Amino acid sequence: MRSLRNVLTYTKTKPSRQFSTSIPARCELSHNDILDKPNNSVLKHREIVQLHPVNDLRRTVTVSSYNILSRHYMWPSIYGYLPAKDRTWKNRLELLNQNFLDLSKFSDIMCFQEMEYSVYRNVWEKLMRDRNFGSIFERKLRPGYWDKTLTMMDGVSIFYNLNTFRMLNYQRVKYTAFFKEPSFFDQTKDTKERLVTRNNVALVAVLQHLATNEIFFVSNTHLYWSPRHEDVKLLQAYVLTKIIQKAVQRHFQCSKEQMKKLMDGPCGVNIILTGDLNSSPNSMTYKYLTHGSIDIEKEEKFAGYNYGHTIKSPLVNPLGKLNSPYRSLFENNEFTRTAYLPKFKKIIDYLMYNESSARIRPTKVVNELKDHYLNSYEGFPNSDYPSDHLPIIGQFEII
Repeated sequence: MRSLRNVLTYTKTKPSRQFSTSIPARCELSHNDILDKPNNSVLKHREIVQLHPVNDLRRTVTVSSYNILSRHYMWPSIYGYLPAKDRTWKNRLELLNQNFLDLSKFSDIMCFQEMEYSVYRNVWEKLMRDRNFGSIFERKLRPGYWDKTLTMMDGVSIFYNLNTFRMLNYQRVKYTAFFKEPSFFDQTKDTKERLVTRNNVALVAVLQHLATNEIFFVSNTHLYWSPRHEDVKLLQAYVLTKIIQKAVQRHFQCSKEQMKKLMDGPCGVNIILTGDLNSSPNSMTYKYLTHGSIDIEKEEKFAGYNYGHTIKSPLVNPLGKLNSPYRSLFENNEFTRTAYLPKFKKIIDYLMYNESSARIRPTKVVNELKDHYLNSYEGFPNSDYPSDHLPIIGQFEII
């Protein structure tokens, strides 16, 4: 029997480069970004919402998450309604490049989903390195229908500002490796047919904030897409939270019990979870992450599946309750769509942090596009926005 330790591939990195005087200083994420920089491609037609006053810009951390829509998923059956120019990869790549440059003006951490590996290696890795951003990438496994080269497969990435952070460790995650692990999951028929067969991935990075020495555990993932597989998405999220738990324990060299005391204490632990979760705010996955646990025995969409004795009810999030700087906007219907297609306009992309953290608080978010702009389009991409998802952007302050 393989040990779970063999599934956990953890990479310790060399110290990152320090501040480079050739790189422009990071801008404050403020209302002036819209007033003074109307051509910023990720801020146009959007408003910045202040949640809490910023006391010290040097102690702020701005995080973004963005599903950039792989060119290989632009099927005519879904995107055929778009003008040809908005479907052309040349035009979309140019817009995406500008998105990346504009995000880098005020971001410290940028998380992307559906990023094509070959374009990452040949274009975006260098483009962002020249802006003083380090990066890591995890490619999805090849699905059965894939008839292109493996380098054209997409995955997830984390870019981090080397003026702000040093990477201490990171971990690449292939969910199927955990679902195959007998000590972690009973190998039932449903485990093998519903969980093991998915090619989804994640990244977990341990970053040290240079100005304060605060440690951040940052994750980025893209969960399974199908609305008929809420159980799969829930268990992928469960695995991710367990992996983050292990990363915290490894870094602080503590037990589960010690970690809980640490997370609830004044020093705290800073956890950021981002990604396209393919889950709405009323889904099991969202409930699990934000409520801290979920009674799967009472969930109709989990009923009928057998994942063995290792998955028990209630399913408890080892990170406790996660919150989102967007939560009040979501709940008050002030932000209603992160994905924008003719037949699919929903919130499925998230930026979350652990509610127990006594060290960070959300200060600002970038709201969704204004209605008068959205109502002009049947769906995205368009000549302004090169993806069918919006980048979500939040600022935190270390207190």
